Amino acid sequence: MKIRRAKNSDLKEIGKLMLEEFSKPPFNEKEKLNSVLKSLEFYFKNAKIYVAVEKDLVGVVVFQIEQWWEGRVVIIQDLAIKKEFQKKNFGKELMNFLENFSRENNIRKITFQTHKKSSAIKFYKKLGYKINKNRISMEKSL
Repeated sequence: MKIRRAKNSDLKEIGKLMLEEFSKPPFNEKEKLNSVLKSLEFYFKNAKIYVAVEKDLVGVVVFQIEQWWEGRVVIIQDLAIKKEFQKKNFGKELMNFLENFSRENNIRKITFQTHKKSSAIKFYKKLGYKINKNRISMEKSL
């Protein structure tokens, strides 16, 4: 497996992968490909997108780097692995890549949100991530 920076030509395939994986429970996303592509185009210009490639594209991580009071922080926006490649260390390799990237760039914290019923919580806990009991997610639809 190889991890590389995404190319503009990868965005449609990434969008299809994300739609496929995030349309399943517990996420149940109902967005159309055009909406996902619009988001990916924003992140392609303003953040970082890396892909895991076996023979084909099998996974993606989308993240931003922000400056918080305590220092620079990586915020994972999305991480998705094709179903047939899940539980085969592709997600772990992407997370290891992201942790190494963060260390090399003097970033000491990685944070993200996921659905409280996501089966990926076990995966993240195995990698040493903890639920932050001091933060809650809030939103308001307008």
